[in-house]
Amino acid sequence: MVKTVILAEKPSQAQAYAQAFKQSSKKDGYFEIKDPLFSGPTVITFGFGHLVELAQPGEYAEKWQKWSLQTLPIFPQNYRFQVADSKKKQFHIVERLLQRADVIIVATDSDREGENIAWSIIHQAQAFSDEKTYQRLWINSMEKDVIYKGFQELRPGMDYYPFYKEAQTRQIADWLIGMNGSQLYTLSLQKRGISGVFSIGRVQTPTLAIVHKRQKEIEQFKPEPFFELDAKIQAENGEFIAHLDPHQRFKTKEEVTTYLEKCKIDQEHVMGQITQVEKKKKKTPSPLLFSLSSLQSKINQIYKASASQTLEAVQKLYEAKLLTYPRTDTPFITTNEFTYLVTQLQKYTHFLGYQGELPQQKARKRYVDDKKVQEHHAIIPTKQVPTAERFARLPQLQQQIYQLVMQTTIAMFAPDYTYEETVIHTTFEQATFKAIGKVPLLEGWKGLFPKSKKQNAKEDDLLPKVVVDEAVSGEMLVVEKKTQAPKPFTEGTLLTAMKTANKQVEDEEASQILKEIEGIGTEATRASIIETLKHKEYIRLEKNQLIVTKKGALLSEALGNHSLLASAEMTAKWERYLKKIGQQTGTQENFLANIQKFILHLLQTVPNEIAQLQVNTDDFIPKPTGKVIGKCPRCQHELVEKKGFYGCIAYPNCRFTLSTHFRQKKLTKKNIEELLAGNETLVTGIKTEEKTTYQIKIRCNEKGYLNPVSQAEAT
Repeated sequence: MVKTVILAEKPSQAQAYAQAFKQSSKKDGYFEIKDPLFSGPTVITFGFGHLVELAQPGEYAEKWQKWSLQTLPIFPQNYRFQVADSKKKQFHIVERLLQRADVIIVATDSDREGENIAWSIIHQAQAFSDEKTYQRLWINSMEKDVIYKGFQELRPGMDYYPFYKEAQTRQIADWLIGMNGSQLYTLSLQKRGISGVFSIGRVQTPTLAIVHKRQKEIEQFKPEPFFELDAKIQAENGEFIAHLDPHQRFKTKEEVTTYLEKCKIDQEHVMGQITQVEKKKKKTPSPLLFSLSSLQSKINQIYKASASQTLEAVQKLYEAKLLTYPRTDTPFITTNEFTYLVTQLQKYTHFLGYQGELPQQKARKRYVDDKKVQEHHAIIPTKQVPTAERFARLPQLQQQIYQLVMQTTIAMFAPDYTYEETVIHTTFEQATFKAIGKVPLLEGWKGLFPKSKKQNAKEDDLLPKVVVDEAVSGEMLVVEKKTQAPKPFTEGTLLTAMKTANKQVEDEEASQILKEIEGIGTEATRASIIETLKHKEYIRLEKNQLIVTKKGALLSEALGNHSLLASAEMTAKWERYLKKIGQQTGTQENFLANIQKFILHLLQTVPNEIAQLQVNTDDFIPKPTGKVIGKCPRCQHELVEKKGFYGCIAYPNCRFTLSTHFRQKKLTKKNIEELLAGNETLVTGIKTEEKTTYQIKIRCNEKGYLNPVSQAEAT
């Protein structure tokens, strides 16, 4: 009999655990373990993420099998969980092992969702019992020594059980919103003649709203001209440009002229003097280490890869044991990781071909902070460094990601970038102008990163040597500019907007909660949310910019009166109460009761609001997918061939249909043309029961029904 079962979240995690022990052997769906840590038979088994999922509405009642406004709301009495067919084989292996275990060690990811995955499997396997002991592995790294130490310091499993209830509550609430909201909006919009499915989600809908709001700002933006005042200054040792200080914007050229007259300055030639020269030595530390979102944003910015492509690539690097766990939301590491990085520096610098000094070998709070690593630390290289041959075999995106993570990690040990900043103040009569220039003194960590063409083209502003009280001459430059529209979102900037969604919420408490939980979605789900929005055709990608489609804009407009559905504030309100469930001061029943009240409110108000929505249904007529046989006589849209009839692509707005046959005789191309033109047409060769044939003239009415207009004649 199995004494101890270690339950991992996925196969790669289980394998990493197995390799940390003295002896392991792989079986079908699990690993057998032998190690002094465990006194009896021990195995490691695994899920495929969520082995267990909520059942579909049709599993509860026949009336919920088909979408209908009349059968809403969908509020099951008890929520059922099931295993997808593709995962049943593994589930049965896990089920058998858990039922036979005396001790179950939850070793899924160290977070709320990890608890949900583990305990959902344990309950579905009917392995939740007072007779069993439950323990929890809680680690932040997949390094062998950290894994082993974690198993030496297991925590009581039931201490984390409330977090499972918290996560399950969120899961059910998301299901309720999705199942009811998607049907409600889809069917209500179909009544307005809009075909297609409109899915609603707590994270995807606010994300769409973020992109739509930005797009509207761009579309409604009207550039306005403005003017700035600069001075071209001629000093003894050279010429330079300075800007009016303090900075001012002028609406017209006349305002600039008035300002110059007020300051008693001649525009073309004026004498002045250097009034202040400041020189400061400044340092810039290397970039922060990468969380998943910041890595996805940077890779999108540099290489235009999508968030999901980056996640897939970094996951592969993690499974290859080249990078640490990717789904992390922090840019910090612990002292443990810093210590092992120091011991590996020679290998890392050899891989990069970097020969510069690495003097920063004491942990700095900017990068190393044990208190700020709650679940997983920043993405860094592991102790395993690929050979040149192995690295060359990696796909290009994996190479680019690994290289960037390695450079950013090593930069933490390199000297700060040091430069001298010179600020020159020049006074002409009653106006002062300021010029700022930089002179690099020590390249430091910047030497790890190859300069781009843009960086090479933009050299640091060099200023001539000047002294206080030096006399100079100047020419006033009136610079005309225009206000700029906001930039469209890229996947990288949208990820940042999702993570900082608190900035878009007015309610102070809600904003603070969103700041604490780092916005909407999680590091693991944000990429899939963006992919979902693309798949649902709410947004599309054009030259690395995200554009809202007409379908996406319509849904955003339809949600307008229910800002909670389209706002990150819903996540904040949920988290406020979900936290209480985790702290055992709130209940799942109360939370779900409030979700149901919200859904009932939507059912009462949304159909009416959508009925009054201003919408051009022609914008949502799908492109013809079948053979086009002509124009619909009712609406002039395309008529396409279906099975046994011709139908208008504007359905359900236009319900015109035309049969392909009349009395079992297939209509000719000429017949169809004449009928669609509103004329009579002669159908010949119609067979009788006596095997003779006849012909007859027919016409179609406004609905497409075929009616005889003359007596049948034998042929």
